[in-house]
Amino acid sequence: MILLDTAYVSPLLAETLIEKKVKILDIEQQLILNDKSEDEQNLVKVFQQEDLIIMNSEEAIQILNEYYAESHVTKTANLFKNKFAFRKRLAESYPNFFFLETTSGELGQLDLSSLPYPLIFKPTVGYSSVGVYRVENPQEFQSIIDKMEETMEQSSEEDSKDILGSETFIIESYIEGQEFAIDLFFDEKNDPVVLNLFARMFKDEKDMSDRIYYTSKQVLQNFLTPITEYLRGLGEIFNLRKMPLHVELRMDDEGTIVPIEVNPLRFAGAGTTELGSFAYGVNSYDYFFEQKKPDWAALINTMDNKIYSFTCAEFEGEIKIDDGLVIHHELLQKQFHHILEYRHIPYEQGATFAVIFFSSDSLAQNDHILSLDFMEYVEKEKNLYVNN
Repeated sequence: MILLDTAYVSPLLAETLIEKKVKILDIEQQLILNDKSEDEQNLVKVFQQEDLIIMNSEEAIQILNEYYAESHVTKTANLFKNKFAFRKRLAESYPNFFFLETTSGELGQLDLSSLPYPLIFKPTVGYSSVGVYRVENPQEFQSIIDKMEETMEQSSEEDSKDILGSETFIIESYIEGQEFAIDLFFDEKNDPVVLNLFARMFKDEKDMSDRIYYTSKQVLQNFLTPITEYLRGLGEIFNLRKMPLHVELRMDDEGTIVPIEVNPLRFAGAGTTELGSFAYGVNSYDYFFEQKKPDWAALINTMDNKIYSFTCAEFEGEIKIDDGLVIHHELLQKQFHHILEYRHIPYEQGATFAVIFFSSDSLAQNDHILSLDFMEYVEKEKNLYVNN
């Protein structure tokens, strides 16, 4: 079964759901869309009967907590969503990793000078990169605290407390190394089945945006095996049988892996998981519903040497969705050498207005995209939008 946020459903996901005849629960209507019988609308019974559960938006966690609260699946999902609880569970494995939880009321009383910088400061319950900051020193931390209050006030109007909390925050060590995002599920034996492995690129050390992820034959050859082994250990700690996950982690030069966060019961958002279908022919949803394992040796052997990437074009600065925006998609497309697919995202749903899948011969194209100001392609009331 899929808990579906119908605000945005990618074409490939829609095709897969139809082809596989997957049971669809519309999270807004709280109805099973493809079975109108009265018995099938008893959601408590529906959840009890379902063996495989996935969602395409973290908004669906509200439904789990309402109808399936006592299940192992829901309790594990809530643990992963609470970044402090997640760190506590892993503390024995990372004895030197600093983290603490604080409330909005306690922030002003912290001895900021005593903290081990650099740090990451973020909501205890959150998603994507909303409200995530890298902090270098006490003076910078104070200004970020002030900025966080404004960010969280705006975001909390749009998101439920199950997916974005505005009352408690976690302060933790900055994790060094190359960052990766992995889509996977754990099979009935609690073994990890990796479906996607993406490396993440940043504009600079302060950049926390989801601007660019990429994959390639070389990425898979170099990192698939050690990351899969690490994930196997994660499954042993949490018992993740049949669960789909989107995991973010970092690996340093010595090969030490530290998890950033685990996003439960979903793959990379806004359809970006589908980068794998372009790069190596893996439809992550199809593999999950069929509980299939990619033959990575064969897939890697047949891959070309191109770099496959996606970027999320997002609004920045002070902007309101009801401002009569005009987005110049055709001009933005000209910044890419080889677009695989350009997807218009309904911008009324959030910060992202386009997801672009593209390929290139080197990372130079990605560096160029990192340097772009996407707001140059957004027009407001016939005047080019200026980032205040």
